[in-house]
Amino acid sequence: MAKITRASAFANNEVGFLAWELDERPIADCLGFHIVREILDGDQIVESKPLASYVAFKGQSNPDWLAQNTTVWPVQKFTWRDLTLRRRRDRAALRPESQIVRYGIRAVGKMRIDLEPVVVVPESHKDRKTHQVIEHTYEGDPIPLGYLTPVAYTNVIKVTKDVDPFITTFTNGVLSTQFLLNVLMEDGKVDDGELEKHLRKPADWLRDYLSGDVLPLMRDFFKAPNSSFVAALYELEDEELLQLLVDNAERMHLILADAGSESSDEDGDGSKTTRYDTRNAKARKKLRAIAKKAGSQFKLDDRMFNGTGHIGHNKFVVRLDANRKPVAVLTGSTNWTYSGVAGQSNNCVVINHAGVAAQFLAYWNRLQSDKQPLPQPLSSRNTGAAQNDELKTVNRQPHLIGTAGIKIETWFSPNVVGKNQPPSPSAKTPTAPPPDVAQLFSLMRKAKRAIFFLVFMPSRGGVNSIVSEAVGLGEKDPSLLVTGAISDSQAMWNYEAASEAKGTKSYSPHVYQHGGVSVIRATALADRKLIKELGDFKLAEKLTVGRAIIHDKILVVDPIDPDDCVVAFGSHNLGYRASYSNDENLVIVQGHQALALAYTAHVLDVYDHYRFRATEIAKRVDRIDGVRPKPFSGFLDTTPVWQEKSSHRLSRYFAGKT
Repeated sequence: MAKITRASAFANNEVGFLAWELDERPIADCLGFHIVREILDGDQIVESKPLASYVAFKGQSNPDWLAQNTTVWPVQKFTWRDLTLRRRRDRAALRPESQIVRYGIRAVGKMRIDLEPVVVVPESHKDRKTHQVIEHTYEGDPIPLGYLTPVAYTNVIKVTKDVDPFITTFTNGVLSTQFLLNVLMEDGKVDDGELEKHLRKPADWLRDYLSGDVLPLMRDFFKAPNSSFVAALYELEDEELLQLLVDNAERMHLILADAGSESSDEDGDGSKTTRYDTRNAKARKKLRAIAKKAGSQFKLDDRMFNGTGHIGHNKFVVRLDANRKPVAVLTGSTNWTYSGVAGQSNNCVVINHAGVAAQFLAYWNRLQSDKQPLPQPLSSRNTGAAQNDELKTVNRQPHLIGTAGIKIETWFSPNVVGKNQPPSPSAKTPTAPPPDVAQLFSLMRKAKRAIFFLVFMPSRGGVNSIVSEAVGLGEKDPSLLVTGAISDSQAMWNYEAASEAKGTKSYSPHVYQHGGVSVIRATALADRKLIKELGDFKLAEKLTVGRAIIHDKILVVDPIDPDDCVVAFGSHNLGYRASYSNDENLVIVQGHQALALAYTAHVLDVYDHYRFRATEIAKRVDRIDGVRPKPFSGFLDTTPVWQEKSSHRLSRYFAGKT
């Protein structure tokens, strides 16, 4: 009898990731895997529940996209994400944190007389408005299943955001698009701008659900008594977060950069006038009024680069104790906008370490001393703005702290002295990377088995960034597992800009697959090519919240190696330009496996979500040499043939022999 030889699991505060390996492949008659989540209290099983599944067998269909589970539709892969580890599938609510969990996994096939039957567990949900229980149905004849292998259990994991000294949180964003369509369609329609209204409204049920633990973390950071704060922010337009600053204004000193611009023909003569800082203007006006009040302790510094090619891209807050000593810092990729906290894929982390907080405070002081001229009016171009060489020179040195067996390294930008510009992606002569990116490259070159990443826009075509470095390493060593997702179409590997001379349009592939390298481009459900090819998803066009689908800036190296694992995060876009031009922060952590696995769970959650869309579009529109692969039918196979098409690279890494 075949068996699962090893099963492993890890999680962050949002999702779990599972992988398993077999003693023989393929398993005869296997139609997939039945997976059960067990919530434990000591040795007792508090809850045992099969994981949700949505994809029906061929000959069936799930027109309303209602959840069944793996007793009905098994998993035809060797890795899986537990998306309902915290997010309930029957309503927009979160499960409690800090639960102890393990998973049981068994191969299944069509029921026959010599097999133990799989008992179907029915699914239902309670309507949010009527509170009626709705039983889930699907079309087509059921396929009774039986077990082909004994149960294999994963390791026990704790579902938590607390991985001392870090508190790690990740947004849910609009990844669960089918869920969004279902809940927004409860009244029979989705209005234009309906999703945005939910995301903008403080205390809205859907906004809070999609923000996960990020908003609670940001709120809690300011609750510490007898504390004061210094902050450097790029974008500030979210009503709730602006109010959070207003409520704490008397103990706050804020550096607020400019963000956003709009061009218009104001005089009607055909000439364009550009107004800058359109995104932050409303918040800036309100905060300036508070700062000007007699006796106000609130201080606001306007850091305006309006149209110079530089941006104040930080999003961090340092907490100081009653003696004005730094004790903690909140940082990550999350902008203080409604789309940042609830519409995009983002991370937000608190580092409860006085030494790290002190490094951020010292950097904040350098920014505060690096005075920029103020344009008049504030919305006009600021031609004289640029960071000075003193700031850049000090930023060239990293700050390294060793604590509890881990290394925390902080870097700050800009750190390239002079008025140099980052090299062109097409430059024939290689340019030495900035010091912070050089350190990332050095750590990536030491990778033993795996590199994972999520990026928004590190550079055009991914050149001069961690993307080009990761792809190069993976192509050189096919045994190295390189897995990543890119948001901006211009940042995708092998991107080609439009050429007037050649008469060509710009081209951005959806997938780059070569050896051990798998890089995909995040594609919104509203992508017209996907809508046209995969079905009638016109309603999904109303779920767009900007082009930064993935706004994370994350690199993880060798996450299952407890001693040599690496995690990098912050505001830095992980390419040369950020180091040359912008105010940025970058945190590199070595030897903290719990943190590495938490970030890896997030990377794989986002990557796997967009992988299907990217690969299906690639089969239809990308320039693929040779025979073009057949598109996925959208249904589970009813024969064991699926095993021949399913990759084992991730499962071998996470569940193979170590």
